[in-house]
Amino acid sequence: MWRLLVVLVLLISQNQIKAQTSLSYEQARQAVLTAEEELMTGGHTYLNTQEAKVDDIFMEYKLGELAQGFRNADQNAAALHFFKGKPLIDRSNIFRFLQKMPKGAVLHLHNTASVSSKWVVDDLSYMPGLLRCTTATGRSTLSFRRTPKEHKCQSQYVLVADERRNSLDRQVYDRNFERLINLYTPVPELEYPTITKVWDRFQDMFDVLGDALAYLPAFRAYHWQMLEELYNDNVMYAEIRTSCKELYDASGRTFPRERTIREMYALNDKFVKLHPDFLGFKIIFAVYRGYEMDRLKEKVEEFRQLHELMPHFVIGFDLVGQEDNGKPLFTILPALRDLPPTARLFLHGGETNWFGASTDINLLDALLLNTTRIGHGYALAKHPILMNAVKTRQIAVEVSPISNQVLHLVWDLRNHPGAQYLALDVPVVICNDDPGYWNAKGLSYDFYYAIMSLAPNNAGLRVLKSLVWNSVKYSTLTEEEQTRAFRILELSWSRFIDKVLQGSVF
Repeated sequence: MWRLLVVLVLLISQNQIKAQTSLSYEQARQAVLTAEEELMTGGHTYLNTQEAKVDDIFMEYKLGELAQGFRNADQNAAALHFFKGKPLIDRSNIFRFLQKMPKGAVLHLHNTASVSSKWVVDDLSYMPGLLRCTTATGRSTLSFRRTPKEHKCQSQYVLVADERRNSLDRQVYDRNFERLINLYTPVPELEYPTITKVWDRFQDMFDVLGDALAYLPAFRAYHWQMLEELYNDNVMYAEIRTSCKELYDASGRTFPRERTIREMYALNDKFVKLHPDFLGFKIIFAVYRGYEMDRLKEKVEEFRQLHELMPHFVIGFDLVGQEDNGKPLFTILPALRDLPPTARLFLHGGETNWFGASTDINLLDALLLNTTRIGHGYALAKHPILMNAVKTRQIAVEVSPISNQVLHLVWDLRNHPGAQYLALDVPVVICNDDPGYWNAKGLSYDFYYAIMSLAPNNAGLRVLKSLVWNSVKYSTLTEEEQTRAFRILELSWSRFIDKVLQGSVF
């Protein structure tokens, strides 16, 4: 009955409402607000007595922080670009809460941009034998190869250790080195005035670091650090997108991609044994979407071989790179039809501001291709039929707030379409995409924007708990693995709730 009354509130006058119902103005108003709250993500999530107490504590801090931001726009991290808001977030009690909170799984993370740039500088760049050269466009390329591959370098390779030793100030050298693999700038509006500018710089970074990460000792150290950073941020599982580059060692030997997968599997196995409450990670094979058809078919064949080798570890396929400049999904169907029937698709779709262009229509083709999840789905809100299909078919949208902001789709994250997805209870999982390239680490920063910018002001622990549980629900963990995951998550969540109530979080 109340649903009908809500409609009446929106369609007829107050006098008519009084004539047809016994609702007062205030009751009718509250009915609408209640209906919206129940429709939203988390609207039907149950909080026990202890969780309700934690929600009260959380909301006191959240509303206080939002009120401060309302009074002073310069202090409103929820509305600021991440590069400007990060110092405020780092001091935030909400962020401290989120860091301690179990966050379940991260389901959209590119391996070669997954580790904090500080670790790359402090550890990887100090590894013996690291070389650097410069291309004609001024981009640096890093490698450990004694006989470097063709990287279009115009300069000779020089040892990073020699450059650092000969520099006037080692700390200044390290800061400049970090700039090679970190988009951070205090003035993003000036340094990246267009989407093309920031994407060019962003994609260059993969070329800067890519060959260095294919060096076997660096590969092992880097991916171990990836797992450490996720685990330390209370993430329990990950699905990693990777191109599975061929590895090489100090002697110059190169290894087939099968070795890459086996190395990742061994790292995963070792880490899980040392951290029994971490469920490890699985691989989504990622291919550059700009390749010509013959190259795409070669990559599909490479994926098929790896998937057949380890079908429960190499679980799926995706196309990556700037979607606006890549080939539309519709044009590469012949290559995708060669995928093995047991492979799942995890397609980037609609990572664009365009409407009615080939990029946002990728969302339609992703759904027709039965994608398991949608990467970003930024343009989905402009396609109500597709959004309804996503909700009906329970296809999760991998929302990466900071990525969409840094890569120039939205400045104020309160205007991110993820707010609509939460309001309409579209399946959403919060992801971090490429945190190492924009001065982030782990998943907590993206969760900060999810609850402070995308969610309404009155949203608290119900929404957070729903997003955490969604991350396991929409993962590719088997039924048995999910059962174990939820058991571990329930235990860690309960311990977290107790810590908040004991005063050891805030």
